[in-house]
Amino acid sequence: MKTFQARNTCHVSSRVQRLDRRQESRCSLALIMLMSLATLSVMATTQTLSAQDTKTIHVYSVR
Repeated sequence: MKTFQARNTCHVSSRVQRLDRRQESRCSLALIMLMSLATLSVMATTQTLSAQDTKTIHVYSVR
């Protein structure tokens, strides 16, 4: 028995609309800005938490 396969299933990927250079550049810039904002947010949170940490834990190796 043969299984039925639609004719258009093989060509779905070829119908994907490509971005032009200007749109691609805008998307790249937006992605860089979002990642920079996320990095700054993580750095600020880390700095705030480390400034609030009054109980410093020192780990000493026993020899």
